[in-house]
Amino acid sequence: MGFEIEIKAHVAPERVEDIREFLSSYPGSENLGTTDKCDIYWANSENDPPRFRTRLEKTDKGAAVLFTSKPLKKKDYLTEYNVENEFTSSADQWEKVLEFVRGLGLTVCRRKWKKGYNFTLPCNGFSVHAELLEVKFLGWFLEMEICSEKEEDIDKTEAEKALFAVLDASGLDRSLVEKTGYNKMLVAAGHERG
Repeated sequence: MGFEIEIKAHVAPERVEDIREFLSSYPGSENLGTTDKCDIYWANSENDPPRFRTRLEKTDKGAAVLFTSKPLKKKDYLTEYNVENEFTSSADQWEKVLEFVRGLGLTVCRRKWKKGYNFTLPCNGFSVHAELLEVKFLGWFLEMEICSEKEEDIDKTEAEKALFAVLDASGLDRSLVEKTGYNKMLVAAGHERG
């Protein structure tokens, strides 16, 4: 189980290379390479809310299957707080994973695709995981999070300040921070099934 504090901001297509350069040149930045994620959300029926997500993630270091559920997900204006239960499997198990979940009687209620660039940035004593991602049907985003094993192990106020310090340094205006989750955005854009 892990705790995350996250923000995401819209990035105009003409700013993508600028933001990528910013992330690459940020003091202490670690470039983790590219990422390509295919998310499938599972529910009892197509019209029910998702129960959990399976993800096939491919990076420069290899590929893996991730299972994720979020027993706690809350929004505090611009910042999202999540508790995640997550475990992984090898990527060669992807088809078996899909077969297994369907065998439980669950169905696909949504799909989501993200691809882009992955970095770790130090800021104010925190390790900020920053991804510059193109989300299919929605455009480009700078997604940043700070993670901890337990909620009580992190100063939320200071972590949030660190996320916004990186955002401010990037030159992206705070008005570009998205308050809505990707899944709700996809529904609003007419791509509720992905």
